[in-house]
Formats: sequence, C-alpha cells, structure tokens
Amino acid sequence: MSTESYTAARSFCLLGLLFALFGPVGAAVAQENAIRIGEINSYSGVATVYTFPYKEGLMLATKEINDAGGVLGRPLEFIHRDDKLKPDEAVKAARELVLQEKVDFLAGCISSAVGLAISAYAKDAKVLYFATHCQTSRLTWDGGHRYVAHTTNNVSQYARALAKRASTLPYTRWAHISPDYEYGQNLWQEFWAYLKYLKPDVQLVQQNWPKLGESDHSPYITALLQSGAEAFFSGLWGAQEIAFVKQARPFGLMEKAQFVPSSLGNPDELDPLGREAPVGAITTAFAWYDDGVQKRHPALDAWTKKYITWATTHGMKDPLPKLGAAWGYASAYIIAEAIRRAKATDPDKVIAVLSEGFEMEFPWGTVIMRGCDQQAIPPQWTGVVKMGEEGKPIVADIEEIHGQGPHQELR
Repeated sequence: MSTESYTAARSFCLLGLLFALFGPVGAAVAQENAIRIGEINSYSGVATVYTFPYKEGLMLATKEINDAGGVLGRPLEFIHRDDKLKPDEAVKAARELVLQEKVDFLAGCISSAVGLAISAYAKDAKVLYFATHCQTSRLTWDGGHRYVAHTTNNVSQYARALAKRASTLPYTRWAHISPDYEYGQNLWQEFWAYLKYLKPDVQLVQQNWPKLGESDHSPYITALLQSGAEAFFSGLWGAQEIAFVKQARPFGLMEKAQFVPSSLGNPDELDPLGREAPVGAITTAFAWYDDGVQKRHPALDAWTKKYITWATTHGMKDPLPKLGAAWGYASAYIIAEAIRRAKATDPDKVIAVLSEGFEMEFPWGTVIMRGCDQQAIPPQWTGVVKMGEEGKPIVADIEEIHGQGPHQELR
C-alpha cells in the first residue's frame, strides 16, 4: 500500500471512529459552537399553565432564529432545568449549568422568589441572568444590578394599568387575597399604592395571605364574604387562581363583591375555567383574539396561526396562544438581539448593549428594553371577563396602554 493510500485509509478509519463515538462530525462542531443558555423554570405544580406554553414560545423563536442563521453565525441552545418553585433548587441548578454545562448565560424562573435567588447567584458568579418569566419589580429596582436583565414586564406595569381601571369604579371599601411570598407582596403593594394615589378615599378593610400553592381557600372565601368589602383584588395566579375561582363560585363571592384579579384574564388561566369563569371580573389580559387588538397589531393574526400550528405539532393539549407563549417567544428574540448588538457573548459587552437600551417590534406591539435598569416594557391590556361563543370566556372592552420612561410606568 502506498503512503498516500495508507494516509487516506487511516483518515477514513479515524472519521469512522469519530462518527461511532460522537455522531456526525459537523453536528458535533455545531453543538460545540452553540451559544448555550441555561434556562431554569417551574415545569411542575401550579405554574405549568404558564410555563408549558412559555417553553413552546421559546422553542418556536429559537427555531426561527437558528433557521435564519443563528446569532453571530452560531445557533442558540436552551438547556432546561425544573426548579420546582424552590429557590434552593434553582440556585443548585444554576451552579450546575454554569460550572458543569459551561453555559454562556442564565435565563428563566416564573417564581419571583426563585428569580431573586438566581439573580443573587448571577451577581456573585458574574454571569448575566435574563429573567424571562418572574415579575417582581424588585428584581431590577431594589435588588437590581448589572448582571440581571428583565425581558418581560414587571408587576408595577400591569398592577398600575389595573389600578388605573379600578380607580374608575364607584367602590371605596377594598379587600385582597394574594399569595404570601415575594410576588404576592410586591404585586399588592404596587396595586394598592397606585390605587390610593389615583383615588385617595379608598379604604383597605381586610387582607388575606394564603401560602403559594394553597389548595383549600374556604377560610379565605368566608373571610372575604364577611369583610364588608365592595371590591377585592386577587394576586393569586396559575392553578391556584383557577382553584380559588372554582371554590368561590358556589358562595356567589364574585357576585357580592367586584372581583379584580391581576392575571385571570390571561388565556393561560381563563381558558381552563370555561363556563366557570367569573363574568364581570376586571383584569389584565393577553387578548390576541380581540378585533380591536388585531386591528392595532396586524401582524398578530399571522403569528397566532403560526403558533397554533407549532403547538399542535408538538402535542399541546390546548394549542391556542397564551401569555406564557408570548413571554417565551419575545424573550428568546430579546436575548438574541442583545448578543447580536454586542457582537459577542462576553457578559460585559452584552450588558453594555442592554444599558444603552433598545426597542423591538413584536406581533403584539413595541417592547422597550429600558437602559437605566435593563427592564422590558411591553404593552399592557386590561378588560372585562365576558362569555363568548359556545361558552368560551374572553376578555372584552380592551384598553391598551404603554408605559415609558425610567420608573414612570403609567403615570
């Protein structure tokens, strides 16, 4: 055998060995070249009505980005972990992702308590954390730092939008029920402070603080019925809010006091309620189906059809768009845009881009990434729960508002 033939044969055998061990060489190189993002979220328990659609939206956007050539010529890759709604589990996962998986960035977390825990870890580890799902305003305000960026709205934005609408009601005696942890406390504080600012004569007659994930709300329902409140605010969310509404329905609670839930109008929560939805409730919404919303945002209809096709293909039980899907979709594109503008994955360079701020257009409107605190500001929608065709609940009488400026949302 000639030297050339021997070399060729040896190379062929080596390639065969590499293929057997690692799969196609091109695929291995592409995977090694990926921009890796460790995504931590609550994929079990009360959060799944939001997090399952969120993951689908994230995956859809990632596929679009990668099909278009990726970012800086590299594919995006999200590596998922379940935090089980526990801060210590999330921090454990974050350490593993950073130290063992060698991710470039961290992302995720629907729980505000979990988000704050990961944010603290990111600050110490000097790893940029994109908070894609949690809502507390303290993340980028009181506890803000350069290694955290918030790609979705915070509670201040939709709490103020809801308080603005609630201030037009004739009621002055208020009560509330909110989960007793970071999100519920921050949400109620923001809502009540702004409602008092707009309508100084309102009075708080009762507070209720069930634990996050509480399954039996009967003591709180009884307390609300006996409070003498004319209206009450709910900061419950996800499966817990759904359970609360179903348990309160036989007592006529929502007929005896005006119900103002912070998130029930999102299809993530409203769709599962069906005919048990509390008609007349004033709430925030992701009303992709509303004629007025579609007229203001012509690209929304095409995105809706695309998402339905995607979710159906991936076996989603309910493939209609949810707020969680919009959060995931927008977050992937915002992360990609920040890296693209920075022309690098170096966290300091990406942070420099975020601190300058930028705007992006999405099917539901403009999202501002505010430079002063690296906080996203998307449009906010509020409306009234009504029963649509065939017993399907919707949110109607939609009002859209967009807050802008540092710490000046909706003023």
